[in-house]
Amino acid sequence: MSSDESDTGGPCGPSEARAAAISGLSAGGAAAGEPVYVRRLDLTEGGYYLVPFLRDGTLVAIAEIEAQGCTLAKTGAITAPGTPFLLDPETARAALPVPAEAAPFLGWRPSRESWDSFLPFWVFDTPDGRYFVDQSGQVHRSLGTEARGG
Repeated sequence: MSSDESDTGGPCGPSEARAAAISGLSAGGAAAGEPVYVRRLDLTEGGYYLVPFLRDGTLVAIAEIEAQGCTLAKTGAITAPGTPFLLDPETARAALPVPAEAAPFLGWRPSRESWDSFLPFWVFDTPDGRYFVDQSGQVHRSLGTEARGG
């Protein structure tokens, strides 16, 4: 891997994504948290980072940074107090109807089950096939295609 390429295959790693989020979002005194990588499930080479912004331990905003190019794609303010950043992966694992040994990853594509790229799925590959757990903890065996997202 070259020095300008991240482990996601793009030119943008977590520290660059965090820096891009900080420079692209004025969050009124909020601090950027740790970025998480989300793999695009509908693109062969696509993904993005979600960067949480916290004030006094409370989520107040999220920035989406494109992994290819390290550019700010969108931001969103969190207006509901107590909104978590993402569902914990072990909580998602506990919702599965079958055991999952492999580590999950965050993935997203526009779908009926998640129209917003701020709401990726925990994706589990199991001996029984692939399972998707949304951010509310609902388990899906497949994702519908009748939605637009971003």
